[in-house]
Amino acid sequence: MRALQAQAQAPQALEARAWAKVNLALDIVGKRPDGYHDIETVMHRIELADDIEVVRDKDPVSAGEPVITVEVTGVAGLDVSGVPCGRGNIAFRAAQAFLARLGFRGASVSIRIRKRIPVGAGLGGGSADAAAVLVAMNRLWENPLGREQLMAVGASIGADVPFCLANNDAAFAQGIGDRLTPLPGLLGVGLLLVNPGYAVSTSDAYAKWDARHTRDGGAPARALARAIAAGRAEGDGGPDLRRICALLSNGFEPLVAEEHGQVLHLKQLLMQAGAIGALMSGSGPTVFGVYDSPGQAEAAAVVFGSRADSHIRVIPSCTCTGARES
Repeated sequence: MRALQAQAQAPQALEARAWAKVNLALDIVGKRPDGYHDIETVMHRIELADDIEVVRDKDPVSAGEPVITVEVTGVAGLDVSGVPCGRGNIAFRAAQAFLARLGFRGASVSIRIRKRIPVGAGLGGGSADAAAVLVAMNRLWENPLGREQLMAVGASIGADVPFCLANNDAAFAQGIGDRLTPLPGLLGVGLLLVNPGYAVSTSDAYAKWDARHTRDGGAPARALARAIAAGRAEGDGGPDLRRICALLSNGFEPLVAEEHGQVLHLKQLLMQAGAIGALMSGSGPTVFGVYDSPGQAEAAAVVFGSRADSHIRVIPSCTCTGARES
């Protein structure tokens, strides 16, 4: 993250990257009395990010409600027409929560988001944007919130925001996503993301789960977290990728696939294109394939692209390893 301007009496701005994630395993443990859901999930940061610019305007004299503006654009071919620019945007709510936490009435902030992460895709793009806004605003206001305070604000906004704030390569998340156990990153792993060009509502996915379940054991995500941790502990440079892929699981996948059967078809195409394993991420509909290296994922993208429909977005990526600044 870098400062753009820091002159006295002038607006100040910071640019940030908002990194996407994939869920290597996701279990819905049960619905809570407050209406939220307890989950257990293994999340991994990936090399796909939105660009965020946050501008702290010179504070107006008025002590009225904060003035927050959000502008959203997308890279070529990425539809952002459905992304709200007001209170419906999670980045807006992050700025609002930060200012409310500090009692900053009359403050003014402008947020510009250039999206590369597909919208409503199960890749945590909105949560990543919110986390980047929180980090940027904390720095622009000279770090009034410590790490735990910032994480608490993030948890109040969305389930994936704490992971995006934590700046870990990977983590096992419990509760509503706010209880994080860091995990070692999967070094040098290639990914091929395939997005079918439409969004899936996370709230709708949870509603489908609620209609059929009351509680899940959460064992698959725990098993995957143990396998990743054990691989690094054995000192062999990391876990066996084929063992990891055998443990990929997502409790949302069969529910989403009932309405969007293309999800399973995309998984099949990824396996045909040489993936070691494939899974829908989050509440979907993006599906990712796992490869031994980024180079293999890029080669598979060429093969996959020749078979896929024109509206499908194919994104070669890799797992992020090493701490990355938001």
